Amino acid sequence: MLHRKGQPSLIMLTTTGARTGRKHRVPLGALDIDGRLVVVASAMGAPHHPAWYHNIRRNPLVLVETDTESYEAMAALPPDRDKLFAEVIEREPGFAQYQARTTRILPVVELHRFDTARRMGDWLVEMHDWLRGELKEVRAELECGVPRQLRTRCAGFCTALTRHHTGEARNIFPVLAERFPALKPTLDKLDEEHVVVARLQEEIERLVEAETDPVRLRAEFDRLQSALDSHFAYEERTLVAALNVLLPAPG
Repeated sequence: MLHRKGQPSLIMLTTTGARTGRKHRVPLGALDIDGRLVVVASAMGAPHHPAWYHNIRRNPLVLVETDTESYEAMAALPPDRDKLFAEVIEREPGFAQYQARTTRILPVVELHRFDTARRMGDWLVEMHDWLRGELKEVRAELECGVPRQLRTRCAGFCTALTRHHTGEARNIFPVLAERFPALKPTLDKLDEEHVVVARLQEEIERLVEAETDPVRLRAEFDRLQSALDSHFAYEERTLVAALNVLLPAPG
């Protein structure tokens, strides 16, 4: 814990080197602002950002050590940076002097501690598991041919999958891109995979409507299942931790 709420306290921040991949431990002054742990990449007003800031831009997973405990956290760029920096200056006027020494905007970084509450990342995995199960059941039905009810079943699955991916692209990915710049290449890759999955869905829906090529339909379902297995696994491996520290689960 910090010594006093709202007062500066020394923490040790361990980051992963952006180029070397090695662990780097640096002492920083931190502030607890309304329950938010904040540090500033001031480098005492130097013309360039400190190394630890470049590290968290590449890998936001960090270790925070106080005088009483240590814990993992995610380093994020808060959307209300200017408001937070004004609060920092009010409590620690020295940061205003650091800002006056340089033309760069001093980055404000928020350290989000991991907790065990059910969060958006957990919900994402649950949604993936449901979609995996639905796709598996639909694929099993195809072993008996192309039953009439498959059209309705397939339409329901495709609608759910499309809404899921649309929701990610519109509501989740922009938040992650803003708060965790290091995730941009990952988010770009996931967006590209969404396009591939959408094309596979379109072909499956066309074949289901035609009801004339069960062999081709089974092959396309297998392609979709393989693509989704890979997509979901990659998304869970790269995004769940960040989502769990930022967003609550729906409902």
